Amino acid sequence: MKPVIPQRPILWLASLAALAGIYALVSSRAARPDVLPSPRDIAETFAALLGSGQPQPMNGQHAHAGHHGHSSEQVETLVQQGVSLQASLAISTARVLFGLLVGLPLGTLIGLLLAWNRRTDDYLHPIYVLLRSVPPLALITYIMLWLGHSEAHRLIPIVYAVATTAVIPTYHGVRDVAAKYVVAARSLGARGRLMLTSVLLPAASPAVLGGLRYSLAIAWMTAVGAEMLMAENGMGNLLVGGGMWASRLQTRSDPAVILVGIMALAAVGWAMDALARTVTARLTRWVR
Repeated sequence: MKPVIPQRPILWLASLAALAGIYALVSSRAARPDVLPSPRDIAETFAALLGSGQPQPMNGQHAHAGHHGHSSEQVETLVQQGVSLQASLAISTARVLFGLLVGLPLGTLIGLLLAWNRRTDDYLHPIYVLLRSVPPLALITYIMLWLGHSEAHRLIPIVYAVATTAVIPTYHGVRDVAAKYVVAARSLGARGRLMLTSVLLPAASPAVLGGLRYSLAIAWMTAVGAEMLMAENGMGNLLVGGGMWASRLQTRSDPAVILVGIMALAAVGWAMDALARTVTARLTRWVR
């Protein structure tokens, strides 16, 4: 029997290679190298931000003939400030994990409370809808009024975003439990906490755990957004150039730095999503 070669990883690699090839072709023919840096510029910037390379000096001219030199002023500023890609990723990842560790249990509990008690749902659901409609980043300034300029105004919006996201799958997961399970459990004498822990939570666990992936994506979006607005470190700070904004209307950013940051965020987000998907599949094997 011939060994079965998994096709999915091969297709994934082929799609990524095709995307890289298309970008290389487009960037080589682009009229705006200051917007679409070449793969070489991106590789040099990646090496510099990892600390394994040196940024090209800025003399207002191209590095050499035939090479569309990109501005390395942003890279120089980041290196001078001690900003590295790996450290920025670690800081942002820590903020995301904190948001998940605090926000997921909070959102799950709120979802259970709303789904478990109809009277509570009638009272609190309109308030939840109002709170869910508030963008997490809109809270930053108000949090600073209470707690000052600290880590709190970066972490609380992430917790808020994760919690409000986790409520929805938990709520619908519990509400959508098949009635026959509930009727059968009640006929066997299950009530209160026993009904919750032995029937509703196990039956709703696929929906609850499925919400983990949505919460993870929201956590990353909120974390990077908060860092771009109010942070001296993290991936958001790296993307805006380590404080290189001369004003809100003037930016001096290197597109290669931005693309390196975007690709790093995409890679870490993909890895964390794959881990969440694996954990969810293992914890809900009984569904299959």
